[in-house]
Amino acid sequence: MAHDPIEVWKKMPMKVWPERYWLIDVPAEHGEAVARALAHSQSRYVAVIRDQTGFSLVVDEQTWDGHGSAQAERQKFGPLKVISTDGPLPFDVTGFIKAALEPVNTLGMKAAPQCGAAADHFFCAEAEVDQVAAVFERFTAGFGAAR
Repeated sequence: MAHDPIEVWKKMPMKVWPERYWLIDVPAEHGEAVARALAHSQSRYVAVIRDQTGFSLVVDEQTWDGHGSAQAERQKFGPLKVISTDGPLPFDVTGFIKAALEPVNTLGMKAAPQCGAAADHFFCAEAEVDQVAAVFERFTAGFGAAR
């Protein structure tokens, strides 16, 4: 059964992770730095994509500084903040991310999505997190965690 994305958003609580994050481009030959950061993320948000270019890692600053490797960085973008859904998210809802991103993009901001099995996540520029969160707050159940 398909779910209406707007109805799902209306009931969805949100959270902003308190840490400062970076999107880091790491060549494949430095996978051990990515693995170390992943192993030491300590209940913080972390996401890894492995593709033909190597690894893309969204990781908090403290974890990367302590367990990653600046020498492994090909590129580094940020600082970023991560906003996540914080409630039940049906897997078969279509248009869920589009419904969130259109109003953000209309205002000239970017919130890049990352999908999880039980939650969706958006990373945005740290300087824009309050604005992006305010857009999300207009059509969600609000935020439970402090920004």
